[in-house]
Amino acid sequence: MRIVIDMQGVQTQSRFRGIGRYGLCLAQALVRNRGRHEVLLALNSLLPEAIDGIRAAFDGLLPCECIRVWYAPGPTRAADAGNDARRRRAEVIREAFLASLAPDVVHVTSVFEGFGDDAVTGAPASRGSWITSVSHHDLIPWHDPDRYLRPDPLRERWYRDRLDVLRHADLLLANSEFTARDAHRALALAEERVVCVSAACAPVFGPLALAGARAESLVRRLGLDRPFVLAAGTIEPHKNLARLFRAWARLRRDVRERHRLALIGRNDERHRRLLRDMARTAGVRDEELVLAHVSDDELVALYNLCAVTVLPSYDEGFGLPALEAMTCGAAVIGANAASIPEVIGREDALFDPYDDVAIAEKLEQVLTDEVLRASLKASGRERAGRFSWDATAKRAFAALERVAKRRDPGPTGERPRVGDVLSACIDAVAGIAPAPGERESLALAQALAYSFPPRDRVPRLFVDVSELEQRDARTGCQRVTRSVLLELLRNPPAGFRVEPVYATVDSFGYRYARRAIARLGGRSGGDEDAVPIDFCPGDVFFGLDYQAQVVPAQRDFLLLLKRLGIPCRFLVHDILPVLLPDYFPAGTEPGFRRWLCTLALFDGVVCVSQATANALRDWYRAHLPGFDPRFRIEWVHNGADIESSAPSAGLPAEAPTLLAQLDARPSFLMVGTIEPRKGHGQALAAFEALWAEGVDVGLVIVGKQGWHVEALIERLRGHPERNRRLYWLEGISDEYLEKLYDAADCLIAASEGEGFGLPLIEAARRGLPILARDIPVFREVAGDHAAYFAGREGTDLAATMKDWLAQYAAGRHPKPDAVPWISWRESTRRLLECVLAERAPSPRRGADERARPGGSVEAAAPAREEIHGGAQGA
Repeated sequence: MRIVIDMQGVQTQSRFRGIGRYGLCLAQALVRNRGRHEVLLALNSLLPEAIDGIRAAFDGLLPCECIRVWYAPGPTRAADAGNDARRRRAEVIREAFLASLAPDVVHVTSVFEGFGDDAVTGAPASRGSWITSVSHHDLIPWHDPDRYLRPDPLRERWYRDRLDVLRHADLLLANSEFTARDAHRALALAEERVVCVSAACAPVFGPLALAGARAESLVRRLGLDRPFVLAAGTIEPHKNLARLFRAWARLRRDVRERHRLALIGRNDERHRRLLRDMARTAGVRDEELVLAHVSDDELVALYNLCAVTVLPSYDEGFGLPALEAMTCGAAVIGANAASIPEVIGREDALFDPYDDVAIAEKLEQVLTDEVLRASLKASGRERAGRFSWDATAKRAFAALERVAKRRDPGPTGERPRVGDVLSACIDAVAGIAPAPGERESLALAQALAYSFPPRDRVPRLFVDVSELEQRDARTGCQRVTRSVLLELLRNPPAGFRVEPVYATVDSFGYRYARRAIARLGGRSGGDEDAVPIDFCPGDVFFGLDYQAQVVPAQRDFLLLLKRLGIPCRFLVHDILPVLLPDYFPAGTEPGFRRWLCTLALFDGVVCVSQATANALRDWYRAHLPGFDPRFRIEWVHNGADIESSAPSAGLPAEAPTLLAQLDARPSFLMVGTIEPRKGHGQALAAFEALWAEGVDVGLVIVGKQGWHVEALIERLRGHPERNRRLYWLEGISDEYLEKLYDAADCLIAASEGEGFGLPLIEAARRGLPILARDIPVFREVAGDHAAYFAGREGTDLAATMKDWLAQYAAGRHPKPDAVPWISWRESTRRLLECVLAERAPSPRRGADERARPGGSVEAAAPAREEIHGGAQGA
């Protein structure tokens, strides 16, 4: 069977309650135990906050393409009657979206969503096309309509509509025997249409070996300075907190003074004030009561630390806090009502929830009787072991299979044509009159396009070349962009169509970069590249170009891609603007920081070196606590064959003369933009010192003028050795650069920070020896096959150069021949391994690049570095 799980009950505020926990854990268990069945997840784009978390929860369990998102214009919440038309249209779109997936079963995690939020869980119009099953949690408002429904007629009408959804479902999967009996009685359903599949708790709950300092820190922060009774829940009436407070006030004075009452739940400030007032009215002093909202990990710790957990509710569909506490090894007592006895399983742990005295007596008994408390802990752990999500999933599958045998839902696995479904959907939507003044035809068209992508479309690999499209600055970053893009266009990955794209800061979305392709091919491009990209699940977005302004400006568009299940990964050359901010123009560091934070919202990055990957990992850990554990930091070295990077050609008239002059003396070459971190000033000072000592050496600087180097540029332009032993070449062709590599005697890499150091590889490939500053990335690239220098003064480099010249003359200098390098084809292949990888973490594979004879590099897998924590905002 193909089973589609409607995950809206895990997307709304219910995700913070038992309903959301149940829906998520059941869906995970169904996926784990699916066997021959196929499982898809359906998510509502109007509830975006939970989409990333749901995708994370299924990493390694379900392929990304099995998590689908449908779109509709919002808002749709039923609490506002002005949303009626939009909600009905959204119901039509949802129904058509589900039909397009050709399900045998649609399972709804919760139908009681959509009143105060934008969930859409209306009754299916296509009854008979598939089996509809629903997780049935409780009927608490139906039990107490005077409190929950009648004060708000709009809510009551909505709730009764939800009851009709339950009545029309083919199968209710109840979380307890109590809930199943309740559904039979309240909804007049046949016995075979309601099945108890039970429940369990999330894997995070369990015994902890708490370190003393950690436990002390938590209880101190919450003000729990003595043993405490834990109650988990909200202010809702059925939680019975007023009676719990009155029972607490009845405890013996010495028992009260030795304990605290901790009420843990997602209560806002207004609710906390109401709870305080309720407790004071009952006679509970402020210092006795602790109100807090905690994380799941902290809740687990509190269950492990508490003296006892109490569940006083008189109505619960399952009583999940009791099971969570027992799983953590806590002593648990609870109400002898609804489903709670099923969970706790001990008569002597129960009390009458309507009797303040009975609650007080049971509390006092368990707090003062250590033998009873120990017995409850032991039996609770044993009892909790009987509840299993895998067992629940197997019961659910068995029940669905029984329904399928009784009722033929139609052709299994036959997927309808998207065009037919979309056409019917458009007709149905068009028949719903808009609300007065409503204008959302564009939003509706976009929603339909996103919800019903064509199935026969070849997946796209969108390659962001925004900087290249605007201008080719001919920098090292641009060389990487050109080289990788050319290789992708020549050898696209199997099953993908490569589409170069670009964006600007002042227009939403990306467009096809036809002009950039034409420019690489030596042709002029027109304006046809202004066409917005069309995208759908199965595509991949790769931010190849470095554009620190465009990516943050397109944050919302990229998040749209991510919600659709389109992975977004980016290439990172370096993070120097945040490590060495003083070397960059004013304002660079904040913009670069914003760029890094924006990248952290997506799937991962590929760095051009392990050193850069390590630096980025450390920076994220230091600056973005709570980082998303799915975010992957990987690295792949750049290629070194200039001829594969769309090299520019042409030699100036003076080139032969300069090349001949380099043969007249030992000559050193520096390649890179002239900027403060590159070390040009130190190098010039070193050469001036050598010239002053009578050492006849030459220096060729290849690079454009950057920033904060005006004084150095003035020295270069007016230097007495210029065009004699000092040469500065701006904007030369790649052809000319290769000839300089061949003519020079040594490459000087004096930069104080680099992401990779491409000139080292290019020089080594041409057999040019290397003298580099001793920084980690240069050691990574050149290893023991280069000479290194330390110190930041010209005299430091001059001394090293004299030693190097002596070794060079004797033939004892480090030889560059064994520096490992890879081609742009191999670099791009490895890059694609990272870019097209599944989101799910995979075992780390071998990362060492081992040189083969002849200087090529084995096709070792790119290193994968994973960092842990939660997604950040820019």
